[in-house]
Amino acid sequence: MKLKNILIRITVIVAVVFAFLSCNDDFDSVGSEVIGDVNFEDKQYSAVPITYSKKFERVRTSNLITGQQGAVHSNLLGVYNDPIYGQSVYSILSQVQPSKLNPTFGIEAKLDSVVFSLPYFSTATSTASVQIDNVTETATTYRLDSIYGNQPIKLSLYKSNYFLRDFNPESNERQVYYSNDVEANFGAEVEQTLLYVNENFVPSAKEVITKTETDANGETTTKRERLTPRLRVKFPDETKTLFSTLFLDKEGSPELSNVNNFRNYFRGIYIKAEPINNNGNLIYLNTRNAQITLHYSYKETSNAADTKQDKLDLNFTNTFINSIKTTLDPTIAEELKEENQDTINGEDNLYLKGGDGSYAVIDLFGGNVTNENGEQENELSFLKRQDWLVNDASLKFYINKNKVTGGATEPERIFVFNIETGAVLLDYFLDGSANTDVPLASVVNHLGRISRDSDKNGEFYRIRITQHILNILKGEIENTKLGLSVSQNVNIITSAIGDTPTTNNEIIPSSSIVSHEGTVLYGNGVNVPESKRLKLDIFYTSSKEN
Repeated sequence: MKLKNILIRITVIVAVVFAFLSCNDDFDSVGSEVIGDVNFEDKQYSAVPITYSKKFERVRTSNLITGQQGAVHSNLLGVYNDPIYGQSVYSILSQVQPSKLNPTFGIEAKLDSVVFSLPYFSTATSTASVQIDNVTETATTYRLDSIYGNQPIKLSLYKSNYFLRDFNPESNERQVYYSNDVEANFGAEVEQTLLYVNENFVPSAKEVITKTETDANGETTTKRERLTPRLRVKFPDETKTLFSTLFLDKEGSPELSNVNNFRNYFRGIYIKAEPINNNGNLIYLNTRNAQITLHYSYKETSNAADTKQDKLDLNFTNTFINSIKTTLDPTIAEELKEENQDTINGEDNLYLKGGDGSYAVIDLFGGNVTNENGEQENELSFLKRQDWLVNDASLKFYINKNKVTGGATEPERIFVFNIETGAVLLDYFLDGSANTDVPLASVVNHLGRISRDSDKNGEFYRIRITQHILNILKGEIENTKLGLSVSQNVNIITSAIGDTPTTNNEIIPSSSIVSHEGTVLYGNGVNVPESKRLKLDIFYTSSKEN
């Protein structure tokens, strides 16, 4: 018996090398046809997992840190019309903090302007030298990244009066905020004072040019600066007067003296998006880069002839909340009701939607099979008794083209995780393509990218879970149910929580919450065409006598 296993393992190593060199995405049979008379062969076993969908009522959207070393607070802003699921409207509520506490503004301080800046993700595509007032400058052409749709929205900025707590007084843990809190719980307090409104906002890819004039010794110096594409707004005079009262007039006050006092005094900024004619555009951005800048002039002494200029930045920081309001398609909303999901036998369709959407539950070995004695046996027990050497195991999720509008709106990646802990599978870390600088090229062996046809419409996703299956069959881990979601970036492996109609604190990947897209995949239901039905394909080597 030991000799047989040794021979099997040696041959499998040869087979794996051969398969690798063949560069074939599918598993290649390299068993007895290659080796000849050796007493074993390669086979395939197909299990049928039990699958169904779960819909969130709300998801946690506070402080979704999704970048390397916690550098990025990812949020969506705007309006997105999903061709499958309906419309989602994303707004942002954030705390701000001054760049310096207990500021001194000097003698006869005067607020010159108040500017709001919100950079977009962009990529420089070309540069050119231009002459401006006999000075050579480098003009840059940009392409906007992570912009979806091109129709205008109404964009409003408010000074919020809702106090965002850092800690939950009941648990002394960090306060958690959800996608529906702004609309359902905070009410009109977040729209206390209107600072700015744009009735026809569409992001522009043009670089922003600023000019700063400085007076010194009776001469005026103008400084020009070219900035990456962004929403940059100089607030109107009435808003400037408000900020002068809130800051310059409060010099030396307790409100500006420390962080806690300031967060209670100036409670945040609410950036509200609204559709126009039921259409709009959506921006994916790093909210940490947003700021409000107070530009002011002052004198150093009471008898000074010249004034100096300085600024105070209000940086967006600490607590960020994405408000999400989704109007779900009525037909899909009905199908996603918990009472309409067959959690015992599985469903025909799996509904994956980012944001406050839905995900799929997968029980890999949830049923019985007929064993070699013609008796019904738990499938996992049956597989554990087999003397198999597993070479490859994968799930192939076919896209239901009857429900999905193919093309650019289909999510490029989906994500599998442990439904109890939110952790990725061991296969994630064994993937040699993990953590590349290009997210779409990362973890492509384990979490395969969407496979498209010649018309660029999605056909299927393949998820390889070989090591996970090996560990289950060897009894090293439990057969825990898996979750399947869409993902904005598979390099992000942090998790958040959400509430379904009957269960709180369901785990969902952060990369799903910051994803706006959705798809519909075939499940294991009896009405699914056999060629499209979800299966767990296990390729293994066994002796011919078995």
